[in-house]
Amino acid sequence: GIARSPGHCMTMGTASTMTAIAETLGLTLPGASSIPAVDANHPRMATTCGRRVVEMVWEDLKPRDILTEASFENAITADMAIGGSTNAIIHLVALAGRAGIRLELSKFDEVSQRAPMIANVRPSGKYLMEDFYYAGGLRALLNQITELLHLYCLTVSGETLGTNIQSGRVCNPDVIR
Repeated sequence: GIARSPGHCMTMGTASTMTAIAETLGLTLPGASSIPAVDANHPRMATTCGRRVVEMVWEDLKPRDILTEASFENAITADMAIGGSTNAIIHLVALAGRAGIRLELSKFDEVSQRAPMIANVRPSGKYLMEDFYYAGGLRALLNQITELLHLYCLTVSGETLGTNIQSGRVCNPDVIR
């Protein structure tokens, strides 16, 4: 019953954590991180992403324009708020290093002291990733913690994180507290 459909892990395991982190970093279009594989929005998002990456080439928008110390702090904040996989630490440190940013382990501790875990998703919570998506997904979750985020960070949409999440609404407060 935990795997209701094809696609990646239906819990907040490493795959779900890293898609949320990629979106928070600004490396995916808004809303892309938790769409269930068989939902009609998934192929629509894939088509939109394909169009956007071509536009990014013409705009000369590159990952180095998006990956900043502030965007990595946002990613750590999101990781804490979703109750993400501990593997995220390894992946974020490595990705930051490739981006030329030194990300200290102490930053994870610092952020964890102020960021509440508000996603009620397995394995630490009650619900599955499909429930998380239909409860508003990552945009809704991030919109709940805007005071903890650097909203000015640029994303692949060409907009800021703040703009990308402003329409996020929690549809089920049991899933996103």
